[in-house]
Amino acid sequence: MRELEFFETHTMFSDSRSEAGGSATYLRALLENSPIAIVVLDAHHRYTMCNPAFERLFQYSPKELATANLDELIAGPEMVDEARRLSQQTLQGRHVHTVTQRRRRDAMMVDVEIYGIPLIVDEELVGVYGLYQDVTDRNKAQTAFRQISDRLENLQQMERRRLARDLHDSTSQELAVLNWNLTRLMNLVGDRDDMLKTLVQETKEIAYQCSTKIRSASYLLHPPLLGEGGLTVAVSWLAEGFEERSGIRVTLVMSADLGRFQDEVEIAIFRIVQESLANVLRHSGSPVVNVLLQRKEEWLELRVTDQGRGHMREVLLQARDSRSGVGISGMRERAEQLGGCLQISHSDEGTTIVASIPTQAGRHA
Repeated sequence: MRELEFFETHTMFSDSRSEAGGSATYLRALLENSPIAIVVLDAHHRYTMCNPAFERLFQYSPKELATANLDELIAGPEMVDEARRLSQQTLQGRHVHTVTQRRRRDAMMVDVEIYGIPLIVDEELVGVYGLYQDVTDRNKAQTAFRQISDRLENLQQMERRRLARDLHDSTSQELAVLNWNLTRLMNLVGDRDDMLKTLVQETKEIAYQCSTKIRSASYLLHPPLLGEGGLTVAVSWLAEGFEERSGIRVTLVMSADLGRFQDEVEIAIFRIVQESLANVLRHSGSPVVNVLLQRKEEWLELRVTDQGRGHMREVLLQARDSRSGVGISGMRERAEQLGGCLQISHSDEGTTIVASIPTQAGRHA
């Protein structure tokens, strides 16, 4: 058989023909039982063999594959240029890995993850392996997961908006009335009872502090400044408030022409800044944190750097594989849901968080 001759000629396990034949049989058994679709081409990119999984995936017989150009057959007109480019790379001895689409015999397009592996023996390219895994169901599941995550995020934003409105319109107003009544009570007491006057004054201070905290909580839940002034105003307010409450100095640098972006982008950046500052306060012990927000062509890049050592390394290790949706993993999910990424590095000099998010429709007018 052609495939047996191929393996007997090019097997890497032994120079002995008898052992080569055994190795070829062994490799054939591996190929035939592999759940991964595998096709083998020669050094001229001509079909040599495929395994049953490849036949099942693309629905072509070995005879049909042997009499046609593989790229044209399974790529189709819309993907053939990409397929030829990948083939050329493997023929040059380069490993190829991509996720793309290929066409079955019934003309249906399937999502596939492809590995192109050059087979080099004695520094000579003797063939190419193509490994194809059908990831259509996986991609559908990922798409469904993203849609659910987006829906949950929208629901969370709606709930934050509702809570912020309730705090502002109800609780804050009631505290304002309480503060006003305490002022009136202070005037009624006058100088007649110093102890009562002191008690009223202390109660008034507590009411004022509660009002301030609730107002800050309302803004953090759904910052109106974000909708009114965009990231430039909202992030500045967030940094100033954090510096005042924590005593940690915040150095904030933003592009002068930052402009406006889609609501989802601005909310994601704001929340990542918010969580990054909270991590500095909880884990870093840094006396200063640097925040850089800039636009780089079609990307919005946020860089948060601290000088702390603290427990941040342990936090990063715990969050590396976590998808819990809180803390660091929550920041990563926010970036990835918008097609971006989050990178975190830690050294003896501190921790750096870099979030890159595409601007989507760009800045608004």
